[in-house]
Amino acid sequence: MFFLDDLLLRALGVSLPGLDLIWTLEQIQKVAYKTYYNPEKIKNQIKETRLLYEFGELEREEYERKNSELMHKLELANKAEEMDLGSRLDLLGRI
Repeated sequence: MFFLDDLLLRALGVSLPGLDLIWTLEQIQKVAYKTYYNPEKIKNQIKETRLLYEFGELEREEYERKNSELMHKLELANKAEEMDLGSRLDLLGRI
């Protein structure tokens, strides 16, 4: 019910930040993307994966799979940061 009210108010051009459900969901999404696609965090995960492999904690196949995923994620994060996509990050593809 509240979602429909928000859509109706949004269609009329009325928006109450903080009370608008859609606005709140958009803010949550922005924070989630910034957390998930943080280049520094991803670089640290790459380093951690490399160390685990070097210390024998990971098999070669597992290391290569994880490293490939993290490199792809880092590429997406860098593109998103360059383009300042914010909530349009899903156009690049999700992991």
